[in-house]
Amino acid sequence: MTTAGHSFAERGRHNVSNVQESDTQENSKQSLLTPEPESSTDETAAYGALKCYFYTPKRGDVWGAFCCLFNGTTGETIENFFWVTRLLVGPPIDVHMGWREFNKTIPSMGVYEKSMGDKLITSMLEIFTPSLRVELSRQDNVSARLSSLSTDIRNSFERTTHCFLELKLAFESLSRQDMVNAGVLAKEGEEEVKKPETNVPGSGEKSFAGTLIMCLPVIDPTRGTPVSELKPGDVLEVKIQGGIGAGELIQQYLNSMNQDAAFPILAIEKKDDDKTHVLLEINEEVKGMITVTKDLRLRTLRREPARKMTMTINLDNVIFFGTLAVAVVVILFVIKFLFFL
Repeated sequence: MTTAGHSFAERGRHNVSNVQESDTQENSKQSLLTPEPESSTDETAAYGALKCYFYTPKRGDVWGAFCCLFNGTTGETIENFFWVTRLLVGPPIDVHMGWREFNKTIPSMGVYEKSMGDKLITSMLEIFTPSLRVELSRQDNVSARLSSLSTDIRNSFERTTHCFLELKLAFESLSRQDMVNAGVLAKEGEEEVKKPETNVPGSGEKSFAGTLIMCLPVIDPTRGTPVSELKPGDVLEVKIQGGIGAGELIQQYLNSMNQDAAFPILAIEKKDDDKTHVLLEINEEVKGMITVTKDLRLRTLRREPARKMTMTINLDNVIFFGTLAVAVVVILFVIKFLFFL
């Protein structure tokens, strides 16, 4: 009886062992098919890059992108690279490309629109707080966090631009070595070089480099050139819109020189919604842009733009006043000779 009971117990332990071994094999197979959860603070990314691309899908008035590099442990900003334009020149940007290539591609979008960019970058920094950066770096439920963050940023940007936007976000986990290789951080033992947190055209200096000024077209129904016939190189007369910043300074200069606001056309882009964007070259650093919705006749000038005529106008004034002075001297000499000699 004891022997039978012993053999029965042995068979029971053997069966239990087989069941446990079978469960172990099933679990190992299942682990190969299902990715492990990403919820461990030990897997927190040392550094992170949040990449964003946004645009107006229908009207086509705004395109922009930014890349925020930050410390995954503290949420401290390492560098922000931000760009927004009203005239897209290059192709759309893929947020899933590497952050270094992403940053190199951003400036090719078009001329930077400073007044809008200053507002949007401030809004983005208020939403993407250090605490959110730390949570995102933990790589715990990244998709849900990006979805929530995307909604908040899009709503804020729409209130600023007054446009409906499409927005795409992507997070890239980085190591310290990645940052060192990119030249963002110094190697161990080397002194860190302090860089400005926000990297946008003209930030940290009084410069209008890369500034885009919105202008209004001057309509000339009789002698104007239809928008459909405009081409790069034509000189278009406009009215500078707004009274602050670069626009105000340029308008004051033109008024002091008694010159019209006439500038050559750099590029023309026609949209599917019958909108036409015309990019103007005010100078090497500042560009202007007008937007028209109909094939209007706009005033064009068959001469060099005002900024290139300054020397010619000054020379004409010198010749005129010089001739007038010589004539007055000659007349006085003749009167003296006839009446006083």
